[in-house]
Amino acid sequence: MKECVVIVGSFTRDLIEGARVIGGPPYYSSMALLHHGCENILIVSPAEEPHLDFVQRTGLELAIVGGSVPVFELKYINNTEREVRLLRRGTRIKLTSTLLDTIKGCAVIVSPVYKEVDLEALQKLREYANVLALDIQGFVRETTDSGAVRIRWSDDVYEALRYADLFHADLSEVPMFRSMNGAAQHLASYTRGIGLISHGEEGLIASIAGELVYVPALPGIQGDSTGTGDILLAITAYELQRGTDPLKAVAMGAAAAGLRVSRAAPPWFSRFEVEILAEKLMMRSRRLH
Repeated sequence: MKECVVIVGSFTRDLIEGARVIGGPPYYSSMALLHHGCENILIVSPAEEPHLDFVQRTGLELAIVGGSVPVFELKYINNTEREVRLLRRGTRIKLTSTLLDTIKGCAVIVSPVYKEVDLEALQKLREYANVLALDIQGFVRETTDSGAVRIRWSDDVYEALRYADLFHADLSEVPMFRSMNGAAQHLASYTRGIGLISHGEEGLIASIAGELVYVPALPGIQGDSTGTGDILLAITAYELQRGTDPLKAVAMGAAAAGLRVSRAAPPWFSRFEVEILAEKLMMRSRRLH
């Protein structure tokens, strides 16, 4: 199996607690995959000068599909909650036949941040991907007149889930449920794949082959959680592409995300660390009835 990963989403320019940084799923996912030992990574994203500099420094491959990225302002309320405001939308991602041929047989991570990937693009990616991983955040977000981001589910979100081999949602993105268990049970009926519902230091619930499994977070870790959902999804998708047992793949994603919280600056982890801690998380995991 090809050990290649394609990240389809948008870089961002973020204002986090007053500091201006580059961000977005292509940044956090690609950095995590590099730490984890993945050598064949393609980013499909709009890009501006700071993102081009990042790609050049890291030696990553980039397919540029636009020149305007979203700009967000993020303010943290606590370790699991934050206020998000969209200051500017980015370019919608359109896929050429040449690009689609390039990604055939790879793990494809679709992580939009605000409506830059539509259902038509997702359908095309489904035809070419070996593992199609989906983060639902960019499908459920809408904004108020002031730019404040809020969550709204539509039929399109449920349709998107049907294409996924793996999907992730933070519990805050499924506001019709108060518990990870309820959200996981509900969304599992809309996909043939693996579902991940996470909630910070409370851990996550994975829906795997009709079973719900609780996977705890790494204990005693607090800090900046920006990008942890991207890392969870990226590492899990990569391990599934490699043929790793699904529960172990999820535990490795959870371990990698936890290590990111504990270390503000990259490198956030090594594959060796992730494997050791994933084994410990699997020992503490439990099947739910």
